[in-house]
Amino acid sequence: MTNELALKFEELEKKIQKLIVENFEYKEKIANFEKLMKEQNDQLLSCQADMTLLEQQIDRYKLGIAFAGNEVNNEEAKRKIDSLIKEINLCITALKD
Repeated sequence: MTNELALKFEELEKKIQKLIVENFEYKEKIANFEKLMKEQNDQLLSCQADMTLLEQQIDRYKLGIAFAGNEVNNEEAKRKIDSLIKEINLCITALKD
């Protein structure tokens, strides 16, 4: 019986050691995934900033084309100016409050 009990304890100890190793490996994998996720988030933020800048450049380009002068572009220019005036009025109203 004592020999049988000793064998069971050895098996249990081996399983515990295996679980400890697996736990360490999983913690390492989690740390690697967290690092990768942070890098991906940083890259996403950078892409979003680039996209915002490009959208602003497109708006300026469209406005420049609109002011360049043909009838189709004149309507676009008027809409853009009206939009800018509305934004300015909102800012003035907010400053007054």
